[in-house]
Amino acid sequence: MNKYQKKSSDRILLSSAYFPPVEYFVFLAKYKNVLIDNNETYTKQTWRNRCSILTGNGVGVLSIPVEKPLGKQTKTSQVKMSRHYPWQKNHVRTIEAAYRNAPFYIYYKDMILDLIVKPGSDSLAEFNDRILKVVTNELGLKPEVHYSSQFVELSNLYGKDLRFSLSPKKKDRTKMIEVVLNPYYQVFADRFGFQPNLSILDLLFNLGPDTMGYIEQAIEKNPDL
Repeated sequence: MNKYQKKSSDRILLSSAYFPPVEYFVFLAKYKNVLIDNNETYTKQTWRNRCSILTGNGVGVLSIPVEKPLGKQTKTSQVKMSRHYPWQKNHVRTIEAAYRNAPFYIYYKDMILDLIVKPGSDSLAEFNDRILKVVTNELGLKPEVHYSSQFVELSNLYGKDLRFSLSPKKKDRTKMIEVVLNPYYQVFADRFGFQPNLSILDLLFNLGPDTMGYIEQAIEKNPDL
């Protein structure tokens, strides 16, 4: 347990996420026990299949096209990444254009781009899990991450539930404490100003080995999370 983590009985409940936003990692670093619910009904237009980065045209969204075999009743664990659209090529090209001038792009690009072009399977949840393991390992972050065997009912939950409020949708974000994040160097900040809470990719490429220090500062700045 690091000095910022709460007692082991505290648990946080998260959704699966594709290169999650910075605040996701703030919670990963703050809470000792992390439960990811892949047995929820899949929710579209969320971090489960998308992430945001800063490009030469402003904040852009990288979205993985998915297939839901059971329609609206499909669980996140059942969602498949589409093989009928060249999303990997588009994501790689967009990331390269956005971050090739970032200070630590050269250092991390092989690790990140290999994850995208070699997802390992067509399961979105498995792909996101692989990303999380690689990135937390790179950061030296060791949360105790577990995966639910069934949908977690609120009545059975202890801890903080951020499955639906940790979201790019403004209407969902009203349900949670907003994480205050300090500005840091971003490649296109001269055009668009500082853009907070982008994908962890933005932190890695711009701050490199200082990424974990930034996350720790965010925990100190937000003691009530």
